[in-house]
Amino acid sequence: MNVSYQNVLERLKEERLRNNWSQEQISQRLKMSQSHYSKVELGKRRFTYYEVQDLYDLEVDAHYIFTGQKSSVKCEAFFSGCDYRELNFYLHVLAYMAEYFYVVGKSEEWGAMYKELAYMRYVTAPDMKDDNTLFLLRRLLNYNQQTMAEKLGVDIKKVRAMENGESLPDSEILWNLYQSFRIPPAVFTKNQRGMTSAVTCLMDILPKKEREHAMEALQSCHGVVTD
Repeated sequence: MNVSYQNVLERLKEERLRNNWSQEQISQRLKMSQSHYSKVELGKRRFTYYEVQDLYDLEVDAHYIFTGQKSSVKCEAFFSGCDYRELNFYLHVLAYMAEYFYVVGKSEEWGAMYKELAYMRYVTAPDMKDDNTLFLLRRLLNYNQQTMAEKLGVDIKKVRAMENGESLPDSEILWNLYQSFRIPPAVFTKNQRGMTSAVTCLMDILPKKEREHAMEALQSCHGVVTD
């Protein structure tokens, strides 16, 4: 286990205790045995991809658990009314805005947003929904599968299986993808609540004036994104 992944487990326990849940109570909500959950919290096993999806559906801040970021309530009301696809679209709008204002406009206020979204617009664009995000990311980085495996702390067979759609990332791999490339786990699990927190946390990065301009741009797009 990556030593830093221990922080994820500590925040998982923190969120469980914040809800006054015992391990038995949260394990029931996650549809697993208490023993199974206890091993996760102790770092002896990982949540599967589907268990991470279930975690995002609980009354815990799963985005905080994986990233250490808590979203404010400034923009949450608007974003909580958007579905996953629309929130994914907003991530890309923000990525292009950050690139324009930071790279072209030389606006330092957008620098943190630009760095946070450096990979997002290349690997999870709305029109790429049927592509393998991990493969797109590796291609963008010009990594071979061995290099990507080393980056994610897995063997090359695991990377091949995930790229071929034969395997899905577990909780530590999802965390590693965020740590290394700033791609929130909710992007991979396609979870609306997680994406709401991810977008809101990004908006918190911006100073007040820039955040207001960004909100105006996103609100002008609301309802335009369709299936």
